[in-house]
Amino acid sequence: MKITAAVVPARSAPFELQTLDLAPPRADEVLVRIVSTGVCQTDLHARDGYFPMLPYPVVCGHEGAGVVEAVGAEVNHLAPGDPVVISFPWCGDCEPCRREQPAYCTNGRTLKSTGRRADGSTPISRDGAPVYSCFFQQSSFATHAVAPARNVVRVRRDAPLDLRASLAPLTCSPATALRPWPRSAG
Repeated sequence: MKITAAVVPARSAPFELQTLDLAPPRADEVLVRIVSTGVCQTDLHARDGYFPMLPYPVVCGHEGAGVVEAVGAEVNHLAPGDPVVISFPWCGDCEPCRREQPAYCTNGRTLKSTGRRADGSTPISRDGAPVYSCFFQQSSFATHAVAPARNVVRVRRDAPLDLRASLAPLTCSPATALRPWPRSAG
């Protein structure tokens, strides 16, 4: 499908609105129509090359909120029409994830900052060439995003759109602030 996204074409370049191609969600993914997204310093760091594993061109955005438009065949906890926020990525397979501590996912950094799915692919392209678009496994600086279903959280259907829109930044800062940090010795 055709989408519009804010693309960073090269390190430290300004964001450019571009028309891109978005692949349909895979079996364990969902397609979300983005209603709102926060702009975080992390996105600006990505634009400016602070993530050495992140290639360009890239679509940033990691505080997305929206409405599910399609779900993959294996997704049973979400349905089209569900209002959602897209949270931080976690693999579900490593030891911390198996202990239900996804904030400590050993694959989290790679999932956040390579612009690719776990298998190395990317769902967005332009003229057949990849546009790196799995920033925090969502790239929400776009009209639509494909995200792993495990990272997508349904919110109340009766939440007004303006309230739901304000939920987007909550997927970043509170998740970071609430993470239990190791105590220093002594």
